[in-house]
Amino acid sequence: MWSANDSGMGTDPYVALASELNLLGRRLDWLGAELLRLRAAGAAGAGVPGTEGIPGTPAGAVPVAQGWPVAHERPRPPGTDGPEQAPAGPGGGPRAPRSQMSGARVLAWTGGGVTLLGVVLLLALAASRGWFGPVGRVTSGAVLGVALIGLALRLHRRPDARVGALALAGTGFATLYLTVAAATELYEFLAPGPALLVALGVAAGGLGLADRWRAQLLGCGVVVGAAALAPFLVWSWLLVALVLALQLAALPVVLRRRWPVLALVAAAGPALYGAAVGGLAEASERVPTVAVAIGALVAGLATALPAARVLSARAVGALVAAAPAPVLMTSLAWGGWEGAALAAVAVVALGAFAAVPGTARIGGWKPAEPAEPAGRVRTVRVVAVAAAAVALFQATLVAFDGSTATVLLLGQAIVASVLAAQLRARLPLAVGTAYGVVAVLIALGRDAPLERLVRFPSSAYAGSLVTGAAVSALVLVFAVAVLVAGARVGLVRADPASAPMWVPAGVVGLYGATSLVVTLALLVSDDRTGFTAGHALVTVSWTVLALVLLARGIHRPALRIAGMVLVASAVLKLVLFDLVALDGLARVAAFLGAGLVLLAAGTRYARLVANAEAEAK
Repeated sequence: MWSANDSGMGTDPYVALASELNLLGRRLDWLGAELLRLRAAGAAGAGVPGTEGIPGTPAGAVPVAQGWPVAHERPRPPGTDGPEQAPAGPGGGPRAPRSQMSGARVLAWTGGGVTLLGVVLLLALAASRGWFGPVGRVTSGAVLGVALIGLALRLHRRPDARVGALALAGTGFATLYLTVAAATELYEFLAPGPALLVALGVAAGGLGLADRWRAQLLGCGVVVGAAALAPFLVWSWLLVALVLALQLAALPVVLRRRWPVLALVAAAGPALYGAAVGGLAEASERVPTVAVAIGALVAGLATALPAARVLSARAVGALVAAAPAPVLMTSLAWGGWEGAALAAVAVVALGAFAAVPGTARIGGWKPAEPAEPAGRVRTVRVVAVAAAAVALFQATLVAFDGSTATVLLLGQAIVASVLAAQLRARLPLAVGTAYGVVAVLIALGRDAPLERLVRFPSSAYAGSLVTGAAVSALVLVFAVAVLVAGARVGLVRADPASAPMWVPAGVVGLYGATSLVVTLALLVSDDRTGFTAGHALVTVSWTVLALVLLARGIHRPALRIAGMVLVASAVLKLVLFDLVALDGLARVAAFLGAGLVLLAAGTRYARLVANAEAEAK
């Protein structure tokens, strides 16, 4: 038994006993850890290094006396009686600080990037200047790629050289990939079909090695190295097909290892290059360009669907948002009905993705967080529906122009708002509101301009009055549909808190009603008389609407405030506009009609207020 003085404790027997028990437990824990380490290393039954100099220690015994913890000291392994040293690294020596490791990675991958630039110069510049011959250039590139991969496999066996091994392997596979691209585009050694198969095999080899080494950095290095420099060697639909092969090869690894960065990096190439090639493609390459654009759309959504079960909602949302970019850019470049049909393909694909039943289980692999799957489903579906709405908007504007496009946009906005009211869903309401806002802005400037409402004669009347009346009516219907849908989903209420929602909709509806009345009056009499009669009807209708709002607003402050504002607007219109712009009977009718309605409104409103106060008592 050790004494209290040996352990550095006082003379109190209870304190000394507790200290000794604590020390004994720590020594036993350390001894058990040492025995497990020796068993794992295959040292059972062999002599233990470091025990030769300990008297009475038999061969194969654990040095339980050397390096044991003492009281008030952290347990430390044998041979560390001196000052505490840095943690051991993979090679057994001191582990390098994190800053030094980061610097090593930067140097290694920078060297890989410079090497790839040299490969591109070898393949492209040599082709333009006639160096070595085509066979020698391709062979030298392939030999260099294989040599770098072989060196990486050898270095990866040493724990202290794995940073360099990752950089060498990424550079090697990217070199092979660029060599395949050059052999296909520059030297025509391979037809596009076999070349894509070879490229897919090279990419699968590099990404498979990243999977085996569990190194997402290696996978990203292979994809980025090949995709970033491929445009220097090939620029056509073949470029999009080559980066699509990278994305397809990365999919199994992404699903197995749940690597979001690799998924996004692999999807970026087809989206960016597909959009660029689709926007600049020549007429002779339309068919393969459309094929790779649709292929990028399908590959992106096909990647997002299984990835939605293992990746975050943000990563999957980014994949879905980027997938239609090549199709939409190609649609813009084509224009007309062909471009609209291509955009419609994106609408159908994105709508089908949002409706796939499997998306209801997004995030189901995290049962410990029951609130997350619903949020992940909602996020991904919102992105898909939003992308489909953008594609439908583009298809409409590409296929139609002028007032027809305005009418169609307003019709789509009304349909989405009605759907939102029926389903009590906010997503269709958001889509319908976005469509309607754009259509109303177009109508304000072209189809039902404000100039038509405030001045006569106006150059705006050169357009069709029937079209102006139709657009104005649709604007009014859209405002009403948005208000009803907003009330059904709980966004619009009869209180001041929801005023930011119903006030803009009310203003849009007021504009639509005013423009409709004036335009219909002009259809009856396309002269000054029709213009003035229309504005007289508008003033009277404003006061009637104000009376309705005030009557409904006895117990609803928001409606009461809206009625008062509309009364003030009607009075201002009488004084500032009708008094100047109208003449004759129209001016008299406006003032008399508005005045009588206001008198009736005041009398009726006073009676309603008195009844309400009596009921309250």
